[in-house]
Amino acid sequence: MRGLCAVCKGSRLLCGLKTCPILKAILRRQSGLSNLSNDFSGPSTSVFVGRIGYPEVGVGPLAVIPEQTDLELSTAHPAEWLAMGMDRLIELRGTTLRARKPEHIRSKTGFIADLKELAMAERPTDVELRFGSKPTFKFAFSDILPPTGASVRVENMRIVENPRIPKKVERIVTDDLNAVEAVNMLYSTGVDVYKLSEILSAGILGRNRVKKLVPTRWSITATDDIVFRYLSAELKDYPPLDSFLVYESMYLGNRFVILLLPSLFEYENFEIWFSGSLWSRGSSSTILGEYEGYNGRKRYATDEGGGYYAARLAVAEALSRMRRQAGVVVFREIEPSYVLPLGVWVVRETVRAAFRNRAEKFQRLEEALSYINSRLLSDIKELKVKSKILGQRRLDDYWR
Repeated sequence: MRGLCAVCKGSRLLCGLKTCPILKAILRRQSGLSNLSNDFSGPSTSVFVGRIGYPEVGVGPLAVIPEQTDLELSTAHPAEWLAMGMDRLIELRGTTLRARKPEHIRSKTGFIADLKELAMAERPTDVELRFGSKPTFKFAFSDILPPTGASVRVENMRIVENPRIPKKVERIVTDDLNAVEAVNMLYSTGVDVYKLSEILSAGILGRNRVKKLVPTRWSITATDDIVFRYLSAELKDYPPLDSFLVYESMYLGNRFVILLLPSLFEYENFEIWFSGSLWSRGSSSTILGEYEGYNGRKRYATDEGGGYYAARLAVAEALSRMRRQAGVVVFREIEPSYVLPLGVWVVRETVRAAFRNRAEKFQRLEEALSYINSRLLSDIKELKVKSKILGQRRLDDYWR
């Protein structure tokens, strides 16, 4: 049922959990957050650019309340969050403070200049903030972004320590490159997509005359798409796999089963939202599917949105490490236990985790599908009928 939490309001436990993770996190943080004043001093972990009112948007640093959280864990790579349950993750994200100031996307104020330095810094940077009012605690959830806690309008910001900006980042962003070139160069030097999307969002990349802020929500998916295209151009020169491989992983009610087929690259992604899960209404499951062939896609994956691009990137990274190309079918089942949207990092990191697990290897497609059917709660026959890849006849079909 969509809007389950709004109906429940933490009292009826309609999600099936023993305690409401939202209320549990709020109660743990309430006393500390109530002591926040109009002034703040602490580490800024990243920057945030809103999209409401575009091209006039709210921008500012994302900070954490140091005395209220484990700073090392709250600033860890999202891959490390996979070890946490939902209540711990929400508790951790409840200590974030999103400061915002209205700016035009092409603004060149001192505030924007400072924000760019924070975005490029390789570690959290201490800042002093003065707010127009006392911060208010209000959880913000998104299908793209990780949850955030308190939100407040910032009047002034001062960076109180020198941001540590890697030389490779500083060198590339100062070159007059277009944004795509810069993202690809940074990625090739080892900068992960999380930092890349932050740098892109802060308006640092692009030709000097067209640089602009990019809403964080957009920059995350744009970065996944740019890096995928960079990787796919290389992997299409690699030989195809010589067998069928199946990888699996699961996190917080998100089950991924990934099939790699011995063929030229093509990609298909299924999302199966079970009845009672976050975005599924009615008594039956909701099945979404998106596909692209060897030459890629030109239209945005409207049905699945950012999750499609996050999963596709993780798959391309894995194929790049294998130095192989393949046909790819990703099955994602979302169970009712996934009661809150936590952002597309869940997709990206769970798929990445799948490729750290051992693959099951098969010589025939039907053998691989039989195994997948034993791992999914859904019926593979129903999914095969909907699939553009699995519905194709292949050479091994004629040798049965």
